[in-house]
Parts: sequence; C-alpha cells; structure tokens
Amino acid sequence: MVRPATGEIVAMANLPTFDPNNLGASTPDARRNRIISDIAEPGSTFKIVVVSAALNENISKLTDLIDCEHGNFQYAGYTLHDAHEDKYNILSVEEVVAKSSNVGAAKIGIKLGPEKLEEYVRRFGFGEPTGIILPAKFAALFVPCPLEQDSITRIPMGHEVAATPLQMCLAMSAIANRGVLMRPRLVDHLEDAEGKVIARYPPQVARRVVSETAAQQMVAALKTVVSTNGSGLNAQLDFYTAAGKTGTAQKSVGGKYVSGNSFRHSSGSFPLTIRSFAFQWHLMSRA
Repeated sequence: MVRPATGEIVAMANLPTFDPNNLGASTPDARRNRIISDIAEPGSTFKIVVVSAALNENISKLTDLIDCEHGNFQYAGYTLHDAHEDKYNILSVEEVVAKSSNVGAAKIGIKLGPEKLEEYVRRFGFGEPTGIILPAKFAALFVPCPLEQDSITRIPMGHEVAATPLQMCLAMSAIANRGVLMRPRLVDHLEDAEGKVIARYPPQVARRVVSETAAQQMVAALKTVVSTNGSGLNAQLDFYTAAGKTGTAQKSVGGKYVSGNSFRHSSGSFPLTIRSFAFQWHLMSRA
C-alpha cells in the first residue's frame, strides 16, 4: 500500500513468511522480499503506460474509436489476439482500457511509435532503480532496446518488459498523484533517545510522468474497469469510488508463451487514496 502523494509505503507483505526471531529455521527463499526483488511481465496492468502516453501526447482521446478487428490483428507476420475469446470490433479508447483489449492497446502503441513508447516506459520508472532503501538481490530492470519489429504491439499489453510489484504499484500511484511519480519512502524521521528529531526524510519527486489533464483522463478510464462494463467488476469497493486495471501474464516455457498457463501477480489489491477517490490496482487472473 502506497500513499501516491508522498510515496510512503504504509504496508508491505510477502508470502511465504518467516520468524525473524528464528532465522535459522527459515530458508533464503522465505526471506526474500518478492515485492522489490522478483520480476514478472506485468501483463495488461501495463496498458496504463501506453494509454497515458497517448493521452499526454494528444494523439488519442478517450472517445476515439479503434477497430479491434474481432480480436484478430495481423502485424509484422504475427497474429495478435484479444484474451479469452473476447471478440471486439469497434471500441473507444476508454473501452479498450475497460475491456482490456490487446488489439486496441497494440494499435494505440503503433500510433504512439516505438521511440515515444520507450520514453514513457522509462518515465513511469521501468528500467531504473526505484530508490527504496531495502536490499534486493536481483536488479529487476529490463526495457528492450532496440525494439523488435513486433514489440510495438507486445509491450503495450505488458509483454517483453519485466517489472517488480513495487515498480508497478508506483507507476499506478503516479496516475493517482495527478501524473507525478514519487520515490518510495519508508522512514519519515529519526529520533534520538530523548525523542528529539535528528533527521527528516521529506517526500521526493522523481519526475512528472504525464500532465494533470492526462492523469485525470486516465482516472476516468480506470474507473470504468471496475464497472459493469469492465474487466474488474469484482474490485468494486463499498463506500468508495474505485479505479484500477486487471492484468494476467502468461508463463514462458522453453522461451515461448504457453496458452492457458497464466499466473496471478498478487492475491490482493493496493488501495491508493487520492482525495475523494480510492485508487485500486487489482491484479486478477481471468484464467
């Protein structure tokens, strides 16, 4: 759980767990902080990057219509499908987000272009350390460069890019924070034995990722994800307005994606509060 406006990490949990008072009884695997060290393809949660970029560059509006070609799109000698037998024809950009259309996201990526796509991938913090003051065994950094011919259609749907759960959470937090990416923050201040504050650690801005207008438009689109018209209806919250993005990544076996072999990124959700909003990143498997 992260406060988007400050980057404060207010909750972090890993499974399996271990007893810190009895380290000898635990395994290195149990002690690993998966949130900051384990990488995976983020799947469709990554669509926030390409859509936010297109909105920010004013090359797409939420009302623009996209031909999703009945969920069957030929590009660079490959066929891209929408997931789980979804057969969409004409969708607005907002509906591409709500229904998580791979074809729609790919066409937005093509319109954006490879240079701008990679620029925004990096703007959102992928391909660089988060700056968290915790040790991680693995670098968890990967952005493909140069892009392969079909990468422009794969990266928008969260393939060919690796991220840690923390990187993905911070990227979504940037949307909640009106387009500003914050550095993760674990400690507010230090006190001596008498309770006197000897050091403070104020919030640190990493950079503005998209304009406030583009972020607000993205919020509007992400709210439809958790509506009856979207893929994340089960993530609706009582007493709060919720927004978020579903995502399912396929496992790679022998260097190839295996159909039907997907995994859930997280068993829970991250509520990210912004004024009267409760921003929710909910990764859920539709397999």
